[in-house]
Amino acid sequence: MAKPPPSPATPALLDQKFWRNFAKNVWEKKALVLKSVKSGLLEMTDAEIFELLVLYADRCRELNDPTGFKFFIDGFKAEEGDVLQVLPEKEDKSLLGYHTRMKAMFPDYCLVCDELLQVNLKKQPLLTEFTDELYRHVGFPNRFSEMGLYLGNYRKTPFGVHVDSCGVFSFPVAGVKRFRLWEPEYVKKNPSLDRAFKYDKHKKASQLLEVKPGDMAYWPSSAWHIAESDGSFSATWSLGVWVDQPHKEMVSNSLKNLLNKKIGAAGNKVTTAFKNLHSGSGEVSELPEAYRQSMELLKNLTAEELQETFLKSWMQHISMQGFKTIPSTAKKITAKSEVRLRSERSLILWQQSLTSKNKIYFCFGGVLVESKKSGGLMKLVKALNAGETCLVGAFLKSSSLTEELDSLQALTNAGALANS
Repeated sequence: MAKPPPSPATPALLDQKFWRNFAKNVWEKKALVLKSVKSGLLEMTDAEIFELLVLYADRCRELNDPTGFKFFIDGFKAEEGDVLQVLPEKEDKSLLGYHTRMKAMFPDYCLVCDELLQVNLKKQPLLTEFTDELYRHVGFPNRFSEMGLYLGNYRKTPFGVHVDSCGVFSFPVAGVKRFRLWEPEYVKKNPSLDRAFKYDKHKKASQLLEVKPGDMAYWPSSAWHIAESDGSFSATWSLGVWVDQPHKEMVSNSLKNLLNKKIGAAGNKVTTAFKNLHSGSGEVSELPEAYRQSMELLKNLTAEELQETFLKSWMQHISMQGFKTIPSTAKKITAKSEVRLRSERSLILWQQSLTSKNKIYFCFGGVLVESKKSGGLMKLVKALNAGETCLVGAFLKSSSLTEELDSLQALTNAGALANS
């Protein structure tokens, strides 16, 4: 009697239980392979991904600018001018159709497309659905995350064994993907592994991850790694969460604009007047007057000024939703425009000024807009954030219409509102 076919694997749910365990036991500690993952990112079909690739490639060809694409031939990076000649075209009809065309020209190729999901705002929520849960459990990245698509028949990562400053989630779309990992302590003892393509004698010390469409792999930022293949076609999403910016840098970056504003024109001087550089014994004990004045400015900073500075900086940072870039919107705003948010997951952020009762700040996609509290922009933003479709002229007053339209246009350009 023939054996019945094996039962399909139970989908792995990325629920709260999973994320709690991931944050406690896996994040930045060890690699993980999860089979049959239930995630919106993996529900995108080959056809949808091909459509996005062609859409983005068409934009690059129109602008004569391949930014966002990288192409490797036999491990060597192609010049920007040549990349435009090898991008996917509608006539390829599918990912495999594109692969067939490339394989006829190059025995070993790799196409990388960064931030592909930006081409279609409707697909962006698939990414934020995943990252929102990740950030909630491991913390918001002080730098950013970025999504990329890797496809080709390359046998090894074009730049060899390497380490990034980001933790990586990998989601195969087509073909089987293999990643070989080494602990940082091992590479420190064996520096010849850095950028290596030949490493047979080091394989026993490595960990091999194998994933196929529907699976997810993760490895921490400290893991040295390389992708391997037998030369078959594969396509893989990769989400890199950069963890190389410590809190102290966030603080110093936040204070920079405040200090520049406080010091004013005096801060532009490129020489410093002094009385005595040092004593005869070499002791330095006397500050120039410019430094004394700066000390007084720092002493007079109020708690409200500091808190507002940090709040604005934090708001700008989180308005990027943890990503390197946010999709922009091409929409001209007038008083007759009907507007709505591009996504219920992407609110326009705002905060009341702590140093002025008549000032309020709005922010989206890293763009900070200052407005008068008495204006109608606040009411409009609250209505939009509540999920309403709004007629702009019903909210913005004629006395401040031009100013507030400019503010709303800036937020729109940053990607806050839907195109239609």
